[in-house]
Amino acid sequence: MKGWDARRRAATIAMAVGLAAGCGVSTPGAALDPSQNQPIPTTAGALVQTSTAAVPPPNSCASANGLPDRACTPGATNPDVTQATISITICVTGYAAQIRPAATYTNSLKIDHMRAYGYAAEAPGDFEEDHLIALELGGDPRDPKNLWPERLAGGSGALQKDRVENWAHDEVCAGRMQLADAQRRMAENWVELYTGMLAAVATPKLTIVPAVVQSIAPTAPPPATVSPTQPLALSVLISASRYGLVSATTLTGASCSAQARLPSGNISKAAGLTPTVVALGNGAVSWTYGTTTQTNPGTGTHTVTCTLGGVTQRASAAFSVP
Repeated sequence: MKGWDARRRAATIAMAVGLAAGCGVSTPGAALDPSQNQPIPTTAGALVQTSTAAVPPPNSCASANGLPDRACTPGATNPDVTQATISITICVTGYAAQIRPAATYTNSLKIDHMRAYGYAAEAPGDFEEDHLIALELGGDPRDPKNLWPERLAGGSGALQKDRVENWAHDEVCAGRMQLADAQRRMAENWVELYTGMLAAVATPKLTIVPAVVQSIAPTAPPPATVSPTQPLALSVLISASRYGLVSATTLTGASCSAQARLPSGNISKAAGLTPTVVALGNGAVSWTYGTTTQTNPGTGTHTVTCTLGGVTQRASAAFSVP
């Protein structure tokens, strides 16, 4: 029996040594192999990616003249949108609505970005978490480097930016502007591009050509005059249509109202749609109104109706509820 106990103790010691070696514990007198000390990455570790799009820290960014901080918001593009693919991406009706991130994402990001831009004490409703390079120009939909809190009101606010985004989109899809050029100009200085748009679409001034009257015809009829009953050339063009916002362009002095028909078919009762707006110098009118996550997803319709000089015109445009 003593021999049996000795053999059992020896087996137990050998097993302990084997377990220690398997767990990486060195045993006395064992040779150290440097190649065994190198860490072996696990599959889970290999899949972890470091975030390169972190939101800047509070009060580290500054906006001036309607432009974001280039260091904080340089802009980012969507790799799926190139000059070769615009005919199947941004130039397809409804494309931007399909890739637009949910309001739950942008609203949360807006709060973080408002802290970064020093707007923590201001009302979130006065800002729009806007894409610097618009989705309709191939901007990245979710990258924080392409989003920033833009004021809705003011001379260089979100409503003006919506107009130049729509114009640049039409220019690109019509082949009059290259996609990369539109993206670059939007990221570098969208206000400057807006000024270029105004110059490109400016209404030509009326030029009166004097009539040539022969000296031998003193009884020539006087120049024709415009009849006071001639209908007014009133028009309405919706420049931005999204859930919570609609803006349009019409004639100066026109009195306009807005209506939002929700995907359910019901007319929105939001207070922001109630006031009647009078178009001022540039003919722009706009409404912002409250939204709710309880609204049925789908496609709704904005309708803007304007009246001036007894003439009434209206325009409609779709919007998407995510």
